Amino acid sequence: MTDQPAQLAAPVEYRGHRIGLTSRQETDGTWVCEYLTMEPGKPKTTASKGHPDGTFPSREAAELAAVQQAKAVIDLR
Repeated sequence: MTDQPAQLAAPVEYRGHRIGLTSRQETDGTWVCEYLTMEPGKPKTTASKGHPDGTFPSREAAELAAVQQAKAVIDLR
């Protein structure tokens, strides 16, 4: 799995949603990133959670892929 602790990135704001990111480095040196989308101020809104497929060569690449996927999920609502 992973030897490194998860790292939180600053949340991204998009179309009234907040996208939270948690990335971590795998033991082989690649990176993965999970996202969580929320609508602040709307407690009854269901949060969406997910991650892009695969691993990435850098933390930045993993986070970019996660943000792009999260935005696509938001756009489908």
